[in-house]
Amino acid sequence: MALSMSALATNDAVMRWVGDIVPVGQMIVVRGLFLMAALYVSARYVLHQEISIHQMCHKWCLMRGLAELGATYLFLTSLFMIPIATATTLVFLSPILLTAMSRFVFGEQVGPWRWAAVFVGFIGVLLVTTPSSDDWNPVFLLPLGAALLVALRDASTRMVAPHISSGSVTMTTAVVVFLGGLASYPFGWNDISVLSTGWLALAALIIAVSFFSIVTAFRIGEMSLIAPIQYIVILWATAYGWLIWDEVPEPRAALGGGLIIGSGLLILYRERVARNRALKATT
Repeated sequence: MALSMSALATNDAVMRWVGDIVPVGQMIVVRGLFLMAALYVSARYVLHQEISIHQMCHKWCLMRGLAELGATYLFLTSLFMIPIATATTLVFLSPILLTAMSRFVFGEQVGPWRWAAVFVGFIGVLLVTTPSSDDWNPVFLLPLGAALLVALRDASTRMVAPHISSGSVTMTTAVVVFLGGLASYPFGWNDISVLSTGWLALAALIIAVSFFSIVTAFRIGEMSLIAPIQYIVILWATAYGWLIWDEVPEPRAALGGGLIIGSGLLILYRERVARNRALKATT
């Protein structure tokens, strides 16, 4: 999980670096070409998983891909308007949104502790998005929208039939995002240099490592133990923002980010407590 989150933050930094001269949709397409090739080779010859067109057309696989497409556009666009650490922190509101969503979508019981965590998480969002001046920046809606779509993506993942391979699920997402990027062509693309293409190829390999690492982590590790490690991506994003773009979070934003992280950890802890109680009740 630590490897996956480190790779994810590195991918974001590379995409922001290249995005100064290449439109978002064009970056998605070029990276997507390399990403689909990497996913196919890894799934077929490393993980020995089937990638089936029939499985890829499963409605929840397609829904997951559409949610990822929207989240990708919103998040990458926000990277060029607000600090990378701020955008990353707001996107990681998604576990909190998923908790709230689970009560109304899946009919799951959400206890008072987890509702309190949801409330504190939203307080954290207010702190992160409240400006030091009087002008509120509407750009904050981009990563918040991405967080909502990531929660929808994760909810869709839970609905995918068990017999569908992880390779097919991942490849569906990659193809849908690629086609969504291709749809941006009429709005104008730029000539892309060999160097920028190389950076995007590197980003594709990095994000492929992130995808397969997180799948492996959730399959061989205890979810309540490894899930909190996801928040290491915020530390990496803060480090990249400081080292490359000289971005230092304001104290208010740092406090809000801490509340969001703490809320996510509390939700994970309470889920573990509820699961342990359920196991004891059945034994």
